[in-house]
Amino acid sequence: MGKMTEIHYLLPIDCIYLSDELFKIKSLMNIHFDDDFLMSKYDSYGRGRGDVIVFKAEIGNPECILFDLYNSFTDQNNMVLFGVRCFEGSDIEKVMLELLNKSEPTSKFIINEENYLSGIADASNYPKIIKYSDNVYSQCVELYVNNRKINESI
Repeated sequence: MGKMTEIHYLLPIDCIYLSDELFKIKSLMNIHFDDDFLMSKYDSYGRGRGDVIVFKAEIGNPECILFDLYNSFTDQNNMVLFGVRCFEGSDIEKVMLELLNKSEPTSKFIINEENYLSGIADASNYPKIIKYSDNVYSQCVELYVNNRKINESI
């Protein structure tokens, strides 16, 4: 196995939901989940809430698709962190750039070989306390392996 590549950026969840690019990325990575599930999870949180959702093809595989669904009190565009950890990044990088280029607003496109996303996906870093004014939220991470929620550590 080679080095892991991580690609991530922020964009509105509506740009991801049911996009051809998300379908292509899931196919390339052999990861299966229902797009409606992702959207319903996001909608269920409300302002000042939202967990990290990680999708994998199999337990123990470091490759994943990750969404940080935290909905900030000041976010007017419903922005989420969308990230991919993979071994073969070139095809996925191209598809993620296609999605970024047709979405608005977005953040900086970040591709690297560091472990930023693996840190976000690491269950030992949770619960993570998020404070805004008098509001406190205990963010968690959830792992799904091909449509099944796994209660094990990532």
